[in-house]
Amino acid sequence: MKTPILETERLILRPLTASDAESVFSNWTNDPDIAKFMRWELHSNISETYEWLVSEESLIESDSVYNWGFVLKDTRELIGSGGLVFIESKGMYELGYNIMKKYWNKGLTTEAAKAIIDFGKNQLNQQQFYCCHAKDNPASGKVMTKVGFRYQNDGTYSSWNQERTFESKEYLLIVE
Repeated sequence: MKTPILETERLILRPLTASDAESVFSNWTNDPDIAKFMRWELHSNISETYEWLVSEESLIESDSVYNWGFVLKDTRELIGSGGLVFIESKGMYELGYNIMKKYWNKGLTTEAAKAIIDFGKNQLNQQQFYCCHAKDNPASGKVMTKVGFRYQNDGTYSSWNQERTFESKEYLLIVE
């Protein structure tokens, strides 16, 4: 299924494209505070962001990856991204997200995550979802619980390049 456009009270969630590279790089992929607990590495130049976005664009028709850019309705500013990725070993989609610092603690990540989970439940007919956060990033855990995830156990996760490992808290959301 093609990644659709989703809408919330304050956000438009739309697929990211390579043409977003400048905004994405300046708003979050080059910010060490945002990259600190992410699986992706800090981007040191716009070319890295562009390459990532080309890869994202190629997945818009995928059935295993649904990623969106978060756009503020009132300013049209691209402020973050997130989505669902199917994890074969778990047999379910994993929720992930990030948002630029200027918009931390304003409820926007929770708003986007709720829309993404609603899509997963109603369009993908999924009954359960996985999510985790670094123990040193409890704010992310607050988003998860507000969306309906429940803590399951402690664990670890690694960055995509395997150079960083994080102690984590793992959560499940089971649709009833």
